Amino acid sequence: MSNRRARRRQVAHDAAWKQFFALSIMVEHLLHGFAGHIAELLDFATLRDVAGEWVQDGRRRRSDAVWRVDYGDGSDRTLIVMLEFQSTVDRSMARRVLRIVGMAYEKLRRNRQLDPDGQLRVLCFVIYSGGRAWTAPGVADRVGVSANGEVLSLLSQPYVALDARGGVREHLPKRNFVATLLDLTASSSVAEVLDVLRDLGRWLSDEAGDQAEAVCTVYGEWLATCMPRLFLRSRASALVGQWTQGKTEEQSMTALAERMEREAAQWRRRIKRSRQEGMELGLAHERSLLRQQAARKFGDATGDRLARRLADVSDTDRLSEVGALIIDCDTSASFLERI
Repeated sequence: MSNRRARRRQVAHDAAWKQFFALSIMVEHLLHGFAGHIAELLDFATLRDVAGEWVQDGRRRRSDAVWRVDYGDGSDRTLIVMLEFQSTVDRSMARRVLRIVGMAYEKLRRNRQLDPDGQLRVLCFVIYSGGRAWTAPGVADRVGVSANGEVLSLLSQPYVALDARGGVREHLPKRNFVATLLDLTASSSVAEVLDVLRDLGRWLSDEAGDQAEAVCTVYGEWLATCMPRLFLRSRASALVGQWTQGKTEEQSMTALAERMEREAAQWRRRIKRSRQEGMELGLAHERSLLRQQAARKFGDATGDRLARRLADVSDTDRLSEVGALIIDCDTSASFLERI
């Protein structure tokens, strides 16, 4: 894959992840599933997107998603959730997170937007979808939280990485939209993808509530972008169309899974057919070359007779033997006799 094509693919993948976490329910599921008991102390009715108010780092790039939520204990504390989406390992991630948090503190202090106690409480997740394990330094293996809900982050470990292929898949929470996405990311076969989607369809409506249609849409868009060989772009609009026609989410997801299975089978058949056609073209070219070689050495009549005899031959070893005979035989008669 060329560097330009790889870059376009990375940009598309990042956009798909950002769209997913543009829904508040996804951030809520992220905190419930991967932030320890701090989620129990938060008032998710106050969850708001503050990415537009956030700072840029030295590369003129904002964090991929930033949300802010109030604690529900009347303490006037808030928690900022910062998300970074990575398809490649960034070994400078810890430094970058600390730089962004430091700049954010200064900006919010100037704007008098810190908590009343002057604190800035930040929890950073790096959601990683690359093909090899996340190996960058400075990553915490879990979110540390005190009994009263204070985030216990260290300067040496300022973020938590969610890497489905790095082992987190074995401990994913149930009925969780973010866990489902990580499960899909780590799926290595069509069968695994279908199993995950069917399970999602069974509980999507109960968990998503009035955001169910939006959840269906972002899952469809994510699949179309991040799994294009298994999931055609048209499936995203078809999925939402089914939902709006009154079908349940489970029916929509099951229908989607069935179509994916058919499309994957069609894709495999196309690949097999293309390979067969390529082999046939290669064999035809090899037979044509043998005919030309025989005609040059023994005359056109011998070349034509050879072409007729080889018309149905697809054994490459046999064709190699004919090539050797063209070299070894001195006369047309001896050559034709031996083939």
